[in-house]
Amino acid sequence: MMKLAIAAFSLFCGPVAAVTRTFSNILTNESIIAEFTSTNISSLDGPELGYPGPANETSYDWWYFDSVSESTNASLAVVFYNSGPDGFINDYLGGPLSVSIIGTFTNGTVFDLSAPASGAKVQYGFDEGIFLDYVDSGFSFTGSSVKRENVEYVIHIDSPIIGLHGSIHFHSRAPAHYPCGPNVAGSNLQMLPHVGWSNAVPDAHTTVSLLFTADNTTLAFDDGVGYHDKNWGDQPFLSSTELWYWGHARLGPYSLVWFDAFDLQGVEYFSGYVAVNGTVLESSCTAGASVARPWGVNGVFPPNITTGVPQGLEIEFHLGSGQVLRANVTTGSIVVGGQTGYARLLGTVEGGVDEGTVYEGRALFEQFDLIEIDSVL
Repeated sequence: MMKLAIAAFSLFCGPVAAVTRTFSNILTNESIIAEFTSTNISSLDGPELGYPGPANETSYDWWYFDSVSESTNASLAVVFYNSGPDGFINDYLGGPLSVSIIGTFTNGTVFDLSAPASGAKVQYGFDEGIFLDYVDSGFSFTGSSVKRENVEYVIHIDSPIIGLHGSIHFHSRAPAHYPCGPNVAGSNLQMLPHVGWSNAVPDAHTTVSLLFTADNTTLAFDDGVGYHDKNWGDQPFLSSTELWYWGHARLGPYSLVWFDAFDLQGVEYFSGYVAVNGTVLESSCTAGASVARPWGVNGVFPPNITTGVPQGLEIEFHLGSGQVLRANVTTGSIVVGGQTGYARLLGTVEGGVDEGTVYEGRALFEQFDLIEIDSVL
């Protein structure tokens, strides 16, 4: 599989040399310097911690992918973690490197698997794609340059350790971006202080083909609404945020991505992205760029750690010149969590630009509500 993945990387990226790094599954004892401002040699989807290398106790860096079927309850999310035990809230499998795959079959049944890695090999560059292999996990991916057209990513899975084989293909429908705008040098990479974010694939057509070898169960769909981003931080995630709404949706011709987050001091941060048929209408982190608020059952704002999953979210995207796109998301299936603190959710979405056509679509979104009860009384 390694040779096939490297061949795919060469096909995606051409003959131009890329940087190659390898690192172990052993935490570093060094202080971490994370990249929070892009340069003229930055790779939007490259590793963001240190040299790069493994995380320390309190830092994290991950590559996240997801897809949800437009017609069924089938979904999945794959995360390549490089995280210390106090960096993020993922399962720590004895070292910073692991891969998680969580999703739902068409009948709504949830699966949740994790595979440790013994090391990592990554190839990437400023105007190149990326190849990442989490050694001995059975998971790797290749991606073409996000600075070119027709961006493609492929996750390759051959993991006897968890009994899973297959592939996931992403064909991007919208340009990559940072929290405050396009993929250019000098961009602010912080979604909120100490939390970096880049979005290589805001919306993709996705094809999924997986085989679970324990019982020969399959998960396959070719109408996926896909997405890929990455987050990183140089301090514990729980020291950076207490409330976080994030999600993406395909709403008719519109590709939507929203972030609405609060730090521990209660300061609100925004990032909104809207593209129509691949043309960007908004990519901004200005105040109110995208405002997400819960509604219906458990629609208390701000929520606290015991509030539970909201019936839905209302998101407003301010497009400039007085135009507002409103997206009303209704919660469907709970994929992860839902009781205290965190939930990853599937849903439907309806809306459009004010006084324009109303569209329907699919959404995948999450809520961190880490506010203690006493702090909202």
